[in-house]
Amino acid sequence: MKPSFYHISHHISFLFLFSCCFTASQANEMTGMYSYMADAGLFLECGQTKRLPVAMEGDNISLERAYLKNRYMPGKSLLVTFNGHIAMRPKMEDNELEETIIVEEFISIKQQERCTGVVPPSSLGNTYWKLVELDGQRLDENESWLKMRQENSGASRDIHFVIRENDLLTGFSGCNKFSGRITSDETTIQIGPLRSTRMACPAMEVESTFHKSLEKADHYSIKGESLELFQKTMDSNKSIAKFIAIYF
Repeated sequence: MKPSFYHISHHISFLFLFSCCFTASQANEMTGMYSYMADAGLFLECGQTKRLPVAMEGDNISLERAYLKNRYMPGKSLLVTFNGHIAMRPKMEDNELEETIIVEEFISIKQQERCTGVVPPSSLGNTYWKLVELDGQRLDENESWLKMRQENSGASRDIHFVIRENDLLTGFSGCNKFSGRITSDETTIQIGPLRSTRMACPAMEVESTFHKSLEKADHYSIKGESLELFQKTMDSNKSIAKFIAIYF
């Protein structure tokens, strides 16, 4: 049976649609928040509001491996950069097409950073603030803290604090639990004096510096899910501690 004009034209239209939807566009450098869970990657580009699926093609495998190596809790979004573009691909559950991220070249992943100003600012109170930088040094580069992690001698928990009701601050500082009073407004903050338990561990220097930084802080800034504490000096505002918000 010879194909009719209708079938030929229908076939041509389908090929045109297929070519249109799957033709690769020019790759651009893209930076945003990426998460991977249950064999599915999702990406929210900085400055955008729509989270898109990531196709299992191109250099996606490098992105997945970097995420699984650097994540500190399942499903938590991390800041990534790659060269890629958006194309139409079939959904996993059916053949309907949807906008999908195509990773052409993975560039970097940053465990301790977020899109500045993209996500709504986290609240100072009732948020779990995890320490990521202390007195100008990233915590994941601090030798005594890394040694504690490797030896699993008590540092499996994050150094963090939470501001609870009635202006009570509680947290864990590497070796001991601590608590103290806090007063704050939209920009200024005053913490202390602090009280803590009295257990000794190899990270006592980190803990002592952390306590002193909290008590020295006089103002703060929240951008997205990042909190930074400052101390005013004669010449400038000194950054003394940085945190990221963790949600459970």
